[in-house]
This record gives sequence, C-alpha cells and structure tokens, in this order.
Amino acid sequence: MSNRIFFAAGALVLVFAPAVSAQWIDVYATRQTVSASPAGPLLMNESCLPELADRPLSLQDVLQQAICANPQTKQAWANARAQAAAVGVSEAAYLPTLDATVGVERDTLATRYNANSLGAGSITSSQNSSSRYGELDFGWVLFDFGKRSADLRQARQLLAAANAAQDDTLQAVYFKAAQAYYNLSDAQASLEAARATESSARESLDDTTEKHNGGVGSLSDQLQAETIYRRAVLDRVSAEGDVLAATGTLASMMGLDADTSVRVVTAEPVVDNAAFAQNVDQLIDEAKLQHPKLVAARAQLEAARANVDAVRAEGRPTISLVGNLSQNNPSYQQQPEQFPVTGSRGSTIGIQLKIPLFEGLASGYRVEQAEQQVDAQEADLRNTELQVSLDVWKSYQGLLTDTASLGISQDLLDAAQRSLEVARGRYKEGVGAFTELLNAQAALTDARKQRVLAVSKWRTSRLRLALSLGNLGFWSP
Repeated sequence: MSNRIFFAAGALVLVFAPAVSAQWIDVYATRQTVSASPAGPLLMNESCLPELADRPLSLQDVLQQAICANPQTKQAWANARAQAAAVGVSEAAYLPTLDATVGVERDTLATRYNANSLGAGSITSSQNSSSRYGELDFGWVLFDFGKRSADLRQARQLLAAANAAQDDTLQAVYFKAAQAYYNLSDAQASLEAARATESSARESLDDTTEKHNGGVGSLSDQLQAETIYRRAVLDRVSAEGDVLAATGTLASMMGLDADTSVRVVTAEPVVDNAAFAQNVDQLIDEAKLQHPKLVAARAQLEAARANVDAVRAEGRPTISLVGNLSQNNPSYQQQPEQFPVTGSRGSTIGIQLKIPLFEGLASGYRVEQAEQQVDAQEADLRNTELQVSLDVWKSYQGLLTDTASLGISQDLLDAAQRSLEVARGRYKEGVGAFTELLNAQAALTDARKQRVLAVSKWRTSRLRLALSLGNLGFWSP
C-alpha cells in the first residue's frame, strides 16, 4: 500500500504542479508594484469612458478615451507586468526547490542457445521484467556570495525602468491626443475664418455689382471682387477638407474608425501669467528629478551596476543543502524462483560545495562586458540629462514667445476688422477707392490666419513645455 501511495503522490505532483504554480497567489506582492490598469498612472482618480456620448467632446473626454484605447499604453503596461514577474522569479531564488520523478518500465530479454551438439537443436528462453520507480530531489542554496541579491537588485531596477517607460508612453500618447484635439479645433477655427472671409468677399462683390449696375462703378472693380470671392470659396472648400482630415486623425487617436464623426468643444485660449512665475533654471532642475526618461535611465544604470555584481558572483563558490529520496520496485516473470521480486529504497542529505574551477577564461570577459555596459548607461544618462534640459529651455522660450504673439495677434485682428469696416464705408459713400477696400479685406484675411496660427502655436507650446518637464497629466493646465 505504501508503494502505491508513493507513486500516486509523485504522479499528482508531476501533473498538477505546473497548473498550481501558474495560478498561485502573488506571494511576493509583485503585482502591487505596477499600475492596476494600462492608463492607471495618468488617469489618477479618473476612469475610462465606457462609450462616447453624441455631443461635442471636451479635451478631457478625448484624452481619457485615447489613453484607455491606445495599444501603446497596453504594450507598455504588459512590459511592466512582465518585469514585475521577473522580480518574483528573483525572489523565488531564495527558497528551496523540490523535484519529483516517477516512471514505469517494462523490459523483455530473449536468449537463444545452440544445442545441436546435444541433439536438441536451438533453445530459446525469454525473461520479462517491469519496474516502478520514484525519486524526490531537494535543493536549497544557502550561500552564493551575493549573486541572488544582485539579481534581485537588477530585477527591481529594471522594474523601476519599466514603470518609468510606461509613464513616458502615457505622456507621449497624452501629448499626441491633445495635439490631435487642438489640430481639429484649429481646423474648425480656420474654417470659420474662411467662411467669414468668404462672406466678406461676397459682400464686396455685391457692392461692386450694385455700383456697376448703377453706372457708378467700373467693370474692372466688379471682376476683381469676383476673383477674390472665388478664391475665398476655394479656401473655404480646402478648410472643410482639413477639418475632415483632422477629424479622422483624432478619431484614430481615440481608437475609433477614421470615418467616425467626432465633434469637439472650441474655446478661446486663456493665458495664465502665473504659469511663468518659475525661473527656467528651476524648471530644468524639476525636470531632472521627475522626467520619466531620466527615471528610466537612472534605473537602467543601477540595474547595470547590479549586473556587474551578479556576473562576478557567478565565478564564486555556492553552498547548498541537498537531499534525495528514491524508491525502485522491480518485478520479474518467467523465472521467479531464480529472480524473486525485490525492492530498494534510498535517501541522502548533505551539504554541497560547488566551486567553479575553469570555464575557458570566460568569466573575465563577462565581467568586462558588464562593466562596459555600466559605462554605456552612464553616458546614456548624461545624454538624456542634456536632452531634457535642452527641451525644457527651448519649450520655455518658445512658450514665452508664443504667449506674446497670442496677444499681438488679437490686437492685429481687431485693427484689421476696424480697417475693413472703415474702408467699406468709404467705398459705399464713394470717397474711397476699391483698391483700399481690397487691401483692407486682404489684411483682415491675413489677420484671421495669423490669429489661428498664434492660438495653435501657443497651445502646442504649453503642451510641449509640460511634456519636456515630464509632468503631463489631467493635473496639467
């Protein structure tokens, strides 16, 4: 009975051990070291939208949908979870291992004897044997000169790098989604400006036509007004196409088909002068502390340093506690009186010292390789620091310039509108030349374009500065 229990237990271990380990609880709590969802680090207290209502979408609506639906965020999250599992593997190296082996064998041996000299011809005999065996092997590394601790440090630093990479991916998706939102808003503003220009050109055409029909205006003025009107129509049609293209781009960024109808809320920009209270040097220092790219680069450097310790420890001895329990139950047929059924059972336990003596001088090259990787990571960290500081500097100066341009563009638009009103009034009264009206109309068209461009550049500059600081999120202005 004990033999059957032994083999049944061994079979259960072999069959169910992989399934149990695959569904085992997270004993090392590695899942808590990564976000609970792909968009978790950026959404904070927000949640993914279950569906988009049929209404104009705000910037926050667009950002939530894009972050939740973009496959890049899911890929970065999966990489972080995989690295968290690698930390669990490194933690498990501190525990003992237990392996079970069970088997059933059947052997057949046939022997033929030549007995012609005895007049018996040939004689054939056969022997069948079967054997059931089982073995349990136990191992526990007690001391390894720091290899496991170095592997664990490396895994944890790589996890920190993966989490930072996820944060950087989320911010990149945030930036692209916000940019697509503003591009659609700018395209709609350009369309409104084109329609206003078309309406103004139509009004000028009506004025010249009325004067020409009344005999007080020239045909040349009417034809020029008609040319300008047709150009305004062409610009409006082109602006409508830009709106459709921008709508498709935004829908795709939100994980929707490009032909999905998307409407966004448009609003005039509000400049907050308090946003420039910080000195650019302070912003650069802030970026060096929190930017995801720098966090990832520092973690990669620490992981490379831990790898050096792990590689060096590979060439040192290890001390392990080992044990073995085995049982073999053979049985024989045909000649049981000569080969009775026997069984064997054995067990061992002891301390094992493993000393690497020679492996073709490869250990020195592995250490050199690991040390050079540290140097490469140090250079990469410094390069990332320089790039982050440059991005902050350029983004900050660009935002200052674009903020000043934003106010000037509004003044330009107001002046151009007044100029056109005066020129049209003078032309209707017959005291102003048609060329004066055309110049005022062209100046207003240009002022409208400059206003749309200034708003677009200002919005992008704000986003780019927040991105260079590594501080994009729903808390960003």
